[in-house]
Amino acid sequence: MKDYTITVLGCGVMGTAVATAILKSNVEPAPARLIACVNSEKSALALQGAFDDHRVEVSFGEANAKAVEAADIIILGCKPYMYQTVYEQVKNSLNGDQLVISLLAGTTIEELEIFSKYVAKVMTNTPAKFGCGTAAVSFSEAVSLDNQDFVMKLVDTVGLAFKIPEKNMDAATALVGSGPAFCLMMMESLIDGGVRMGLPFDVARSAAAKVMEGTAKMVLETGDHPAVLKSKVCTPGGTTIGGLLKMEDAGVRGGIARGVEEAANISASFAKKK
Repeated sequence: MKDYTITVLGCGVMGTAVATAILKSNVEPAPARLIACVNSEKSALALQGAFDDHRVEVSFGEANAKAVEAADIIILGCKPYMYQTVYEQVKNSLNGDQLVISLLAGTTIEELEIFSKYVAKVMTNTPAKFGCGTAAVSFSEAVSLDNQDFVMKLVDTVGLAFKIPEKNMDAATALVGSGPAFCLMMMESLIDGGVRMGLPFDVARSAAAKVMEGTAKMVLETGDHPAVLKSKVCTPGGTTIGGLLKMEDAGVRGGIARGVEEAANISASFAKKK
């Protein structure tokens, strides 16, 4: 695919994050044009400052139909409950051959095939805007292996992309999509502990963020199980094992794991309510 156009329908937080990651990357072939679509002129004006790239155009209202007509790839970034309304607005501009990359939680590939039979369902997260995101990707049966590879290259620009069956997407929604909020709660707790024991807030915040960043990198680069790496930090009778036991007493491990479980169950329930 060369000199292709990407149209982002619903360029909100996630749509902007993915579009920014693609534009900032060295992905080849690169898009020749990216059209960011929003609903209102006010949103369009606000969006214009979000991109610093000559390939980007901003569209709103009735002009969005022309943006879809020009698209080779459509990124769906609208609110999940709005996808049918968006479809009605642009259906006459769809040609049936466009590749659709959906960022919508709680919608199935079958539902999204009203736009095109070529669908990639993606669950990513807000760190994608900084090139440190994670993305899970599922494909409709009609997407060729070459196009699957191409989509994986595009989506990998957010940080890390992996392919999974659609049946696992609710779990990915919980771990990948909600995961940053869970990590931020843990980070906030580390900051609070540091402040409680006398560290200035700015110092505690920077230290907690860097500790989580460094620990994540250690897991990814060593390939070791987190339990193995954790045991290397613990010395007999030391500070770390004492702190860990307090956390175990408070049910921290189970609370986090059950939080992921609950988020996955809620994601699954969205489809059942339709």
